[in-house]
Amino acid sequence: MIFRKLFIVTLGVISAGMTSLVLAQTAPPGVEAYGRMPFFKNVQISPSGKRFFVFARPDDAGEYAFMVFENTPEGLKNIYSTLQTEDLRLNRSFWKRDDQIIISIKAPSKRWGTETVETRLFSIDPEEGEFVPLFRNPRSETVLPVQIQDRITNRLKDDPERILVTYYKDGLSGLYSVYTNNARNHKTVKGGTRGIDYWYTDGTGRLRGGWGILHEKKEKLLVFTADDKAKDISHRVAEGAPSFRFLGFPHNPEKAFVASSHETETDALYVYDIPTDSFDEQLFVSDVSDVYGVVQESSNGAALGVTFAEDEGEVHWFGDNLSKDVILAIDKAYPGHDTTLVSFNQGESHAVFFLEKGNIPGHYGMFDIQSGTIVELPSQYPDLDAIPMGESFSVSYEARDGLEIPAFVTLPPGMSSLEQAQNLPFVILPHGGPNARDFAGFDWEVQFLVSRGYGVLQMNFRGSSGYGQAFKEAGDREWGQAMQDDITDGASWIIEQGYADADRLAILGHSYGGYAALMGVVKTPDLYQCAVAHAPVTDLPRLIRHENQYVGGKYWTRRIGRLWNDREMLRENSPALRADSIKVPVLLFHGENDRVVNIDQSKRMVSGLKRQDKNYKYIELGEGTHYLDVGDNRVTFLREVESFLMGCLNS
Repeated sequence: MIFRKLFIVTLGVISAGMTSLVLAQTAPPGVEAYGRMPFFKNVQISPSGKRFFVFARPDDAGEYAFMVFENTPEGLKNIYSTLQTEDLRLNRSFWKRDDQIIISIKAPSKRWGTETVETRLFSIDPEEGEFVPLFRNPRSETVLPVQIQDRITNRLKDDPERILVTYYKDGLSGLYSVYTNNARNHKTVKGGTRGIDYWYTDGTGRLRGGWGILHEKKEKLLVFTADDKAKDISHRVAEGAPSFRFLGFPHNPEKAFVASSHETETDALYVYDIPTDSFDEQLFVSDVSDVYGVVQESSNGAALGVTFAEDEGEVHWFGDNLSKDVILAIDKAYPGHDTTLVSFNQGESHAVFFLEKGNIPGHYGMFDIQSGTIVELPSQYPDLDAIPMGESFSVSYEARDGLEIPAFVTLPPGMSSLEQAQNLPFVILPHGGPNARDFAGFDWEVQFLVSRGYGVLQMNFRGSSGYGQAFKEAGDREWGQAMQDDITDGASWIIEQGYADADRLAILGHSYGGYAALMGVVKTPDLYQCAVAHAPVTDLPRLIRHENQYVGGKYWTRRIGRLWNDREMLRENSPALRADSIKVPVLLFHGENDRVVNIDQSKRMVSGLKRQDKNYKYIELGEGTHYLDVGDNRVTFLREVESFLMGCLNS
């Protein structure tokens, strides 16, 4: 495809004055510039391409606004908007038709005496603005409403009325079934199967497989044959088996796209033959990364490309196609930038993309493929426009047992090589998860820290995802042990290289990263001068008991340890139970509505620190979730961190 012209229009209509040009200055911007939530998220174009919606958060808004725009001859017109609250969070959303948007709302709840999250699914006509519930509330007080209503199995793009939704409606004893759903009725498409929690479909909406946890002991995997009979292939996901994940399905009912490590160190992309339970061919493998997903042709489900990662996300294309052409056209308009294709509208006449360049904050754009017009949305962090960012360097170091640990070092603005880093104050920043990983690119927290003169080290310790099955499983039952040693070895390496001042070293993290920060000052009390932990796990036995209340909890927590068999190891690696070992100041944060890590974990840590008369400060974030995404919680976090680090690192 050839694009003759590209017309670029900056979209200022969303809010006049919301963006501002920041001129060069000697002092770094205030914490608000880094701590504000990204300006936009979830940008989507309607099926016809004439409308789009965004979640927008201007500077003067405390929460995200859901806004719908129409492209008229007079210009863009805002036809609908609503604001989420601290309690009711706008969640998943998508266009069904130009006159119908499906949107879910989530809120914290306490069902059966256990802290949970509830979701509610609605339909909105953007011209009328009325929220129409897609689930009817039960009239009987003995029948509970469906707790999770927004597990969308397929949007059914060719059906103007219905979608596929998976849920169970019979309380704790229910099975996950698939229903067609609209505002008037729900019709069962596939009844529940014991052990199946998620159902897979192809692009047409045809059911192709299911996955779940059976009796809290093992994974169960089904795939449907061409005659729609379920075939049990659970041996593919049995304990100790090579990794096996469905990534997508072509419209051919006998084939599937899967990621597997049965003959490679990393997960490779294969065509899987369903009737013979075998692999037809390997389509792609990376030496350094698991495959993450497959890009498919909308008309027949054929594989167009595969996503993976080196330092950043990458796409390998199998040939020419519309997605590749669109990216090349946008790349031509923005030389030197990286383009991520977010989505097409249903008719594939328009595309949403995200543009970024190194560590500079990116922005969304919309591309009219026929006219070649690009509409730019403002920067995700407007107050950082024209502000120098710190440069990141991809490095690696050897752990004490010889395992190579990939990492990133980011230096203060103005430093263009690692050789320029000499005895800097440094912050060690392990990621959360722990089955996750860090990537290169703009990070609001990292850039805030380097703007204050600190270097930052992020490492993908063993147990991180994306580097192959063996690397990930090397973290099993290693919380506070080999995983922690990888972090310690990174801190030691950064000092040995001469980049970091051994007397000005802090450790900071969120969730599992917060746990690692606390364990860092427990296990190596003389290595760091202070620790910051947000939403940390602090008591492993208590965490396991809590998680075991939920479906699948006993299965997943086995990766941490067993309550009885590993009781001594779990206690030894629980910072709340070892507060006596801590010698340095600790700063703790936790959101009161955190439904991922219970706030009791931080309260247990506070009790231990208080009992041992340690130097600490605890900040409870009102209405806060696990993600620093409510109100000004990010700003509060950064303001406190700035003051705390200045005190303990003397910088």
